[in-house]
Amino acid sequence: MTSRLIQRHDHFFKRLLDQPGAAGALIRERLPEEVARQLSPEDPVLEHGSFVDRELQEYRTDRLYRTRTLTGGAAFIYALLEHKAWPEPRIGLQLLGYEVKIWQWWVQREGRDADGRLKPLPPILPLVVYHGEAEWRIPLDFAAGMELGDEMLRPYLLDFRYSLADLGRIDGASLSREKVLRVGLLILKHGSRRGDLYELLVKLGRAALAIGFDDLVALVRYLIAEPNEINAAVLRDALTEIVPGQEARIMSIAAEQWKAEGKAEGKADLLLRQLRRRFGAVPESTLERVLGAPDGDLDEWAENILDAPSLDAVFTGRRAN
Repeated sequence: MTSRLIQRHDHFFKRLLDQPGAAGALIRERLPEEVARQLSPEDPVLEHGSFVDRELQEYRTDRLYRTRTLTGGAAFIYALLEHKAWPEPRIGLQLLGYEVKIWQWWVQREGRDADGRLKPLPPILPLVVYHGEAEWRIPLDFAAGMELGDEMLRPYLLDFRYSLADLGRIDGASLSREKVLRVGLLILKHGSRRGDLYELLVKLGRAALAIGFDDLVALVRYLIAEPNEINAAVLRDALTEIVPGQEARIMSIAAEQWKAEGKAEGKADLLLRQLRRRFGAVPESTLERVLGAPDGDLDEWAENILDAPSLDAVFTGRRAN
């Protein structure tokens, strides 16, 4: 069966960075060390909205984070996921356009102090995350893409540098020290290309197991929560090849971890969140059905999610054994 493990890179990347600690880890680990040291150790704050042009949203996804420097000044981290199979030669020019949009947005909202005086522009630190197969060979300096003619011109030209995380060139164990981010980046690295679903699962599972057993469990939890075309039988078969005799245990641990997420939420709210992650948008009729259901039905439907091939099957299928 030919398919992808990730159907929507934009949704996956945003959900990944929304996990507690993930955005902060990405920033600390993928910005240059001398830059990261100048930033506050507190977790960055997400600014909602996108600065990517509509026609390019098929190929890239962005997240803007607000943080502070050690001296207390405001700063922004602009994280851009480039999910094309090849590097973008004009990425520097496009990043410049996004930075200008961010500054214009900031100026309109908070460009003056309480006395009406202009405030200095905050620094913006661009970070590109790329998971295509081809190696990224585009210069990281904007001015390197210009035809200078004479190096004496360089001090008078606009220039900036962006940071790059080329996932294909990073060893799995080195993707991140934070497990949630490490496993998510591992899925982007190995599981975002089209191919035989079983072979993709085996390849990805072995990469996770090479890091550790807990990473393999976390991988399975990701996959059962992510909207995709994986059914439980194919996932079990892949686990059987990777860890013979332990597939049922891994599936069980992953399922329990997934159910435990958001435990503070009500059962209906948790079930709806899991349905959206597994199957995408939930119709209004399903929303009303879940919100008005008794606990017993909610428990049964939550178990059905793991094996159900479709949203309708969650409510018509028999309870998994």
